[in-house]
Amino acid sequence: MHGQVVDEGICSRCPNPVTKHVRPCLSPTRKDTSHVTSQELTEVSDDEVLQMMKDSGMDVEGSEDHKYPQLTVQLWNYKEAFIKWMRAGKPVRTKEEVEHIHTTWCDPCEWYDKQRKRCKGCGCKVTLGSVAIMNKIKMGTEHCPKNKW
Repeated sequence: MHGQVVDEGICSRCPNPVTKHVRPCLSPTRKDTSHVTSQELTEVSDDEVLQMMKDSGMDVEGSEDHKYPQLTVQLWNYKEAFIKWMRAGKPVRTKEEVEHIHTTWCDPCEWYDKQRKRCKGCGCKVTLGSVAIMNKIKMGTEHCPKNKW
């Protein structure tokens, strides 16, 4: 639904708007720019989350040679992490903290896929940049699946 005019039921459940300051799906007459709440997200099915992630251009497939967890496990973990992060007030690690974690723990780890910038243990994106919902390290409520950080 990204970039399309949609009804309120779909728009209010979309996890993508939190990456922007204004929802991309707003109709020209709508002035509400509030973000999705954790309560609204809990009402979204795993299939709907997967479709929204695909529609927003996220790489959600993974391939056998990368040995990521099953996609359904990745989606469930992402959904739970997102809810926890929202309920905690969306805490974000500083650029320095992200750099330290990435260079000290992620980059040298055998679970880190440098080409895709993803962790093979959980399937999450782990990079030096990006916004929190697209980078596990940046989300202040998340931790390493090996408990390194």
